[in-house]
Amino acid sequence: MSLPIASTRSLRERWEAAVTTPDPTPVVEVGIPMRDGVELAADVYLPVESARPAPAIVTITPYDKSSGLLVTAEARYYQENGYVFVAVDCRGRGKSEGEWRAIVNDHADGHDVVEWVAAQPWCSGKVGMTGLSYMGWTQWAAASQFPPHLTCMVSTSAAGRWQQEIPYTDGCFQLYFGWWVYLVRRRISELYGLGQNDWNAVLRTLPIEAIGDFINPTGPTWRDVMDRDTLDDFWRAARVDDAYQGIDVPCLHVTGWFDLEDLLGAFAHYEGMMAHSPAKDRQQLIVGPWSHGNARNPHHSYAGDLIAPEAAVDMDAVHLRWFDHWLKGVDNGVEQDPPVRIFETGANVWREDLPWSNERPTASLHLRYGGGDGALAAAAGDAEPSRSYRYDPEDPSPTQIDVELYPVQDVPLDQTAVEARPDVLTWTSEPLTQEVVVSGWPHLELFASSDCDDTEWHVKLTDVGPDGRSMKVCQGCLRASYRDSLEHPSPLTPGEIHRFLVELWPVHHAFLPGHRIRVSVTSSDFPWFARSLNQVGPLKSQAIPKVATNTIHHGGEHASRIILPIQRGELP
Repeated sequence: MSLPIASTRSLRERWEAAVTTPDPTPVVEVGIPMRDGVELAADVYLPVESARPAPAIVTITPYDKSSGLLVTAEARYYQENGYVFVAVDCRGRGKSEGEWRAIVNDHADGHDVVEWVAAQPWCSGKVGMTGLSYMGWTQWAAASQFPPHLTCMVSTSAAGRWQQEIPYTDGCFQLYFGWWVYLVRRRISELYGLGQNDWNAVLRTLPIEAIGDFINPTGPTWRDVMDRDTLDDFWRAARVDDAYQGIDVPCLHVTGWFDLEDLLGAFAHYEGMMAHSPAKDRQQLIVGPWSHGNARNPHHSYAGDLIAPEAAVDMDAVHLRWFDHWLKGVDNGVEQDPPVRIFETGANVWREDLPWSNERPTASLHLRYGGGDGALAAAAGDAEPSRSYRYDPEDPSPTQIDVELYPVQDVPLDQTAVEARPDVLTWTSEPLTQEVVVSGWPHLELFASSDCDDTEWHVKLTDVGPDGRSMKVCQGCLRASYRDSLEHPSPLTPGEIHRFLVELWPVHHAFLPGHRIRVSVTSSDFPWFARSLNQVGPLKSQAIPKVATNTIHHGGEHASRIILPIQRGELP
């Protein structure tokens, strides 16, 4: 089945409609008892009486079960299509009892919600789950406890690969998480009040744990994030890596290539299910050219650039079709749909004939000195001159985001201005003579040194068009002291060359003839990521920045290279 096309309203337009349109739908509010006696508040949207008992669709949210943008419009849609929709406030959020502590209670609470809903007289006993972002995570937390009545899921950009994704990405702290903790700092989300503060100034606070004084949160979430910056027992207990083998549930996985928040988690869940789940033949994956929010409400353009009309998928219709099959038993051909539907950026077309695979052949382009300008070549050279840059935390390389306008404003892909900075090094291939499609998880094997005992590497893979614009394809980062272990970081020896393997984010992109492949390396991506102060140890309490001179080495024993999974074509 081809993906249906939706309206072209932007996320901003949907946002404005959600906060100005009254909700005419009658809702029954109930308390759902948890095993420890705490009650979670829920809104139950019942279909017409003649349709009951009906299958139920559950979403568990920290963002207010009555949110117009995130809940009520979807709830009405399913209610009108003959489902019970149950929207639940997470523990300690909204009207739910208990203490709010992100991530910790979602496993048991999710299980108990699913089983309570299934036992109600208005429910047929079949329960599906849905939700974006944290509401995607709560599905996996619940599924990891194997509730017997969980029948299917639609997981959109779900978090879950904690400490490799968020709140730290391989040791680099996603400073955006401070903004998020502010959003959920009280029982009622402050989504519409975030722009009332000078966040661009707040996020420059040092030490970063002092941002907590501004946030003034309820509960321990900010301290959990600040005090636990490694992959320790706390984060391991939250992850669901070992549960996939017991999750026998069909799932539609949806995410966007331009999702800065949870692209990594979405792919981790899909790959985990495909590798270990008894339901691996009932998993489907849709990945479009979308941001985090637009993975649920797709648009035809990104950051002002038209992608393709076909990118504006009617995701409501896609989700409904999935639920109709698994919850109502409708013979609508869902199981005959392509298991993987991926938007091929660069060519800007949907591909439905390719599996998503971690076993593709790889090819390398080596970072060469290139006369000082930086070149990418198939062959590694003999030992060549190194290239250095000065990284000053007081003047970090920018993400090009106005935090006060996120998420209704897209983060630009165009890296041309950023790459012109003296603290950003680039390496560029010759123009391609044939199309090359990169599909999978690229890695940068980097041989580098610093005159400090720690720093960070922020890497971007870009597509340089004939017009000279350098457009981001994917990115990755690594805190240098985490190079060997996320559990036990170790300092650099200043001046000594170390090997780093930087994981870049998953991608499927066509580099067209006449285009060039580029790799950039710097040591910051602010304010999405906190500034490295070039010092080993917990970032939370560091307050005095140090300037680092960081050096990238080429050739010989230190042949730095970008490792690309190739779906078709050959590298030059």
